Amino acid sequence: MNRKIRIAVLVSGGGTNLQALIDAEKSGVLTSGEIVCVISSKAGAYALERAKNAGIDALTISRKDCRDLSEFEAGIVKALEDHGAEVIILAGFMSILSEDFTKRYANRIINVHPALIPSFCGKGYYGLKVHEEALKKGVKVSGATVHLVNEVCDGGEILAQKAVEVKEGDTPEKLQRRIMEQAEWKLLPEAAEKLCRRLLNEKKPETPSFTLRKWELSDAAGLAETINKVDRKYLTDGIPNPYTEKDAEWFITEMAQKGEAKNTGIFYGIVVDGKAVGNISVEKRSDLCSKVGVIGYCLIPEFYGRGIMTEAAKRICAEAFEKLDISRIEGTIFEPNMASRRVLEKAGFELEGVLRDAFYKNGKLYNEYVYGLVKGE
Repeated sequence: MNRKIRIAVLVSGGGTNLQALIDAEKSGVLTSGEIVCVISSKAGAYALERAKNAGIDALTISRKDCRDLSEFEAGIVKALEDHGAEVIILAGFMSILSEDFTKRYANRIINVHPALIPSFCGKGYYGLKVHEEALKKGVKVSGATVHLVNEVCDGGEILAQKAVEVKEGDTPEKLQRRIMEQAEWKLLPEAAEKLCRRLLNEKKPETPSFTLRKWELSDAAGLAETINKVDRKYLTDGIPNPYTEKDAEWFITEMAQKGEAKNTGIFYGIVVDGKAVGNISVEKRSDLCSKVGVIGYCLIPEFYGRGIMTEAAKRICAEAFEKLDISRIEGTIFEPNMASRRVLEKAGFELEGVLRDAFYKNGKLYNEYVYGLVKGE
């Protein structure tokens, strides 16, 4: 059987666009992808019944029941990963996704908007509001647009558009129905098929070979350059900004070399093609049980999603259990760094608890996720 791209559809209401996708899959319009789950932001949405009737896994992650957007998106990410989703289709999904979320799934989220972007789009333009504004302006043509989703509301690359005539005597409801029938229900499945086919034909970049190398004073400039390229919202406030070569020299001398000499830690640079692209360590901490080590790591953004950090974590943890007198390694991740949570999970760490409002950064409280890896597991 030929491989198909696994699709998750996010909904909030009746699910007419979802039904168009389901019908397209049955009729052969959508052949390069398969809908594996439907996630609703509202309990009781009829779209969930459509999914169940089609034998598709359906679940609710209620926006109103979540404390904030971060918790809401964390639930969606968990569901997407549980289902192995590769493409996300927003089909009447009434929540604006964060920049962290859209970057995580860059060029893999598509949305259908009931107007010809850039007209009648952006924050606040959804549902009947779009058609009400179109009629107020007196436009003679409206339509639908399928576009990629990025951090700008309705601002991603346009994949397809179709114009629909506005008729004399139209109400917002009449215009909405005509645009759905003549444009949305056709464009969305076609665009989904094109995106899935393109992904199937793409050659995935190979994971580059890398080495773990002990830091030497001669590496100070490279370490400083690496730290300054890392996304700073995932670094603690204690990291100098900018991180200078002198900061790097201090780290190498006081932390890495002395820690290794005293057998209290392992500190490595992650090196690709002779150049440091990240940092990883397991350190015994005096404020914790003497048998516990703490893992820390960072990677420059252009190497995200390549499997490097997961493999590096596996290697250093195995070495730490062998060389350091520890029986457990702990990792803590604060929201919204979902990517780091997945690194730990894929490296074998288990979620042991969530500390609510545990980390304060940039004027906001974040949850802290505590993971543990036990020797021999």
